[in-house]
Amino acid sequence: MAVVKFVNAGSPMNNIFDYVTRREATESKLISGVNCCPESALDEFRFVKKRFHKEDGRSYYHIVQSFSPDDDLTPETAHEIGLKFAEYFPGFQVIVATHINTKAVHNHLIMNSVSYENGKKFHQSRNEMLQAKEYSNQLCREYGLSVTETKTKNSRNARWKRDLIETASYAIGWSATKEEFIEYMREHGYGVQWEDKYKYITFTTPEGYKVRDNKLFDERFLKNNLELYFAMGGCDGEMLDTYCDYVTPYHDNSFTMTSTDGLITLLGDILSSVPANYYYQPHYVKEMNTMEKLRLEKILGRKISNEAFHTYCTREDYEREQGIAQLM
Repeated sequence: MAVVKFVNAGSPMNNIFDYVTRREATESKLISGVNCCPESALDEFRFVKKRFHKEDGRSYYHIVQSFSPDDDLTPETAHEIGLKFAEYFPGFQVIVATHINTKAVHNHLIMNSVSYENGKKFHQSRNEMLQAKEYSNQLCREYGLSVTETKTKNSRNARWKRDLIETASYAIGWSATKEEFIEYMREHGYGVQWEDKYKYITFTTPEGYKVRDNKLFDERFLKNNLELYFAMGGCDGEMLDTYCDYVTPYHDNSFTMTSTDGLITLLGDILSSVPANYYYQPHYVKEMNTMEKLRLEKILGRKISNEAFHTYCTREDYEREQGIAQLM
């Protein structure tokens, strides 16, 4: 059965629409509207709010319906289930976007908080959430899907930990800087303690659980790797797909923390080599931030080539300030 999560709606409505419909995660045929047109849904949501004078307060609800990677499920079928799930909320406009950029196909449902029929607002009570999840389970039974929920609280597969990893994965693909990553997590109910004086990043979930980065068994969330990723431009840099698509080798239950180093080795190989077709003028490095280069080399444990540093780690505003043009 699908795991259903009501996500904290912290982003502005136009931002969340851009996020769930972005082309890196889905396709146009996997974006539909229930009681609205997907191309004009944002304006339609706003029109309903204005019509009933309900423009204040919560503007939308964000629901994620994730399916098990073990299910024999096509994106089209997942989308079909998502559309039927949206019918659980009669009288409300809903955008359904099926994402196919992760191992687990999942639906994002963005629902207007105001009913277009009577102007009443949707109230997210605990009982309402449980009933919605049971309706989703019912749909999954009809399609013969497997059970993906786990009841354990302390294993590495605990529900709260899976939710954290999913949210942090989205944050990586949507953030260009460390600050943007922390802000994205905060908007979705998560605390992030990321300080130079500490070796690890500590995440705090909306339920109050605390966990260090090395207990997530995913190299993408290790502090050193994230430092390098954001130094290389984050989602605005050339490492976006390489970083986000990296799959950490499996750790069996004998491991108590992330023990593999494939991702930092991959980043190191890129940063220590000369980018293909690079035309390099040596005097440029004298105008760059050498302290930043030394900081990254300390994290990496090896030298970074001047050419790679110029290509991947020089900020555009710094280049403009120094009058440097990247030559590729």
